[in-house]
Order: sequence, then structure tokens, then C-alpha cells
Amino acid sequence: MITQNEITALKAQGILAQQQEGYFSIRVLSRAGNFTSAEFQTLAEIAAKYGRGYLGETTRLAIEIPWITYEDIESVKSALTAGGLVHGGTGKKIRPLVACKGTVCQHGLYDTQKLCGICHDQFFGRDLHAKTKITFVGCPNNCAKANTNDIGLVGQAYIQFDWDACLNCGKCTKVCRAQSLTMLNQKLLWNERKCVNCGKCAQVCPTGAITEEVRGIAIYLGGRMGRGYRFGDQLTDLYAAEEIPNLIEKILATYQELGKDGERISALLDRIGISAFEDSLQERLEN
Repeated sequence: MITQNEITALKAQGILAQQQEGYFSIRVLSRAGNFTSAEFQTLAEIAAKYGRGYLGETTRLAIEIPWITYEDIESVKSALTAGGLVHGGTGKKIRPLVACKGTVCQHGLYDTQKLCGICHDQFFGRDLHAKTKITFVGCPNNCAKANTNDIGLVGQAYIQFDWDACLNCGKCTKVCRAQSLTMLNQKLLWNERKCVNCGKCAQVCPTGAITEEVRGIAIYLGGRMGRGYRFGDQLTDLYAAEEIPNLIEKILATYQELGKDGERISALLDRIGISAFEDSLQERLEN
């Protein structure tokens, strides 16, 4: 008979008891959402030998091998280690970091997987007040829903206009899905409030009338899903990719100082407000 203490200890290793008694799903972690073909082959072989021949995917781009018996857990762990794979991803700590496919996607405004990998190596598994999810999104399409994570990063391209150079050709309006750019009486109009900062208009402008003023990464704090969802609050500034590891380090230090045990960033911001958090964060960044 497996005790509850044993089940709890296994869960901390990413080995999750199924509703079917005596069976477990083992969660195997990706790095920035990627597995090599050799790693997939190893996973397939383990699933065929110890499970029921199939693999599951989680919303945070991990792989789960279900239907592992309690007796086979150690054998599966050894096989994963031999294949260079890591299991885990639960508890009051930084969960597996997630990146969209901005590295290869035509909409990506920065190399999401590279930056996520750097931050994964620096932050994954760090103990904190509560579970903390970090997600990297390459553009305002927000496919990976960055603003529903404790820390979400979204690529942005702020544009600027040289109206004297504008031919009023309307090419920019064809790529503006937000309808921020429209034509009226053969004149180009820009509704800045509708602009989502994708930068597509600057890419197609034939005269350079629209250019990127700055390209960077917007930061959202305090998002969460599940029971009681909350969209994150955006920090004031944009940041360059090379600034992000240090910024996240400072965000986590601020969270650890101001937060309470068991309190996620969302609850902390509900308690003290984003302005107070950002003021404390800014002091750290300046010192």
C-alpha cells in the first residue's frame, strides 16, 4: 500500500498519482519547449516498455508518460537520466519556462526560445513563496498567453511616422489586423489606441514613412489562470532581450521581499498594487 507521504514525495519529483490506483504519470521537462529527435525516441521507448505506448503533452510544453506502475518508477527514472532527460516541475518554485515559436515564426520580434533557454538555465526550479510561471511570447498575437502567467514577456515594436514621406498608398492598412491604420478620403489615419505594436506596417511601408522607433519586450506581472483568473499588470518600460535575465532576477527578489509564504505574485499585487511593486523593483534596478 502506497502511503500519502510517498505520493506527496513523488509529486515533488513530477511523478503524479493517477486516479487509477497504483499508476503514475511521469512529467518530463522540455528546455524552452523543445525536445530533440533522440529525446523523443527515448520517451517513445520508455512509454512502450513501461507505459501503454503513448505520451501526453502538458500546457507548459512538457511530456507526460502515463500508466507507470509504482514498481517501475525507479526504472523509468534511470532510463530518463540515461537519455539526458529531466522529470519534475511541481511545487512552490519556478515551474518549467515556456516559449512560443517566435524564434522561427514570421511574427516573432525576438528569439523567444534562445532567451527562454537562458532563463530556464538560470531560474528553473528555484524555491519561492509559491509556484511561479514564466512565459516568453514573441509578438502581440500572444499565442502562449503571456499575460496569464506570473511573469509574462511579449515582443513589441513601437512605430513612428514621417508624415511628409507618406504616399497614402494604403499598403500598411492591408497588414494592420488591429485596424489601427485606415484610409479616409485617400488619406492615412492612425488610431494609436488601437495599435498593438506588431510592427507589420513598418515592414511593408515602401517609403520609410513608418519605421520602428524601438523594438523591445513588454513585461506583465501577476497573471494567473485556473480558479480565479487574473490578467497581468504591464510594467512601464520596454526592455531589450539582453536585459531580461537581470530584470527577472530583480523581479523575483522584489517578490521574495514583499510577498508572503504561499502568496503568488497575483495575490501580492492585489494586496499592495502594481505601483508599489514597480517602485521597489526600480530601486533594485538602479542599485
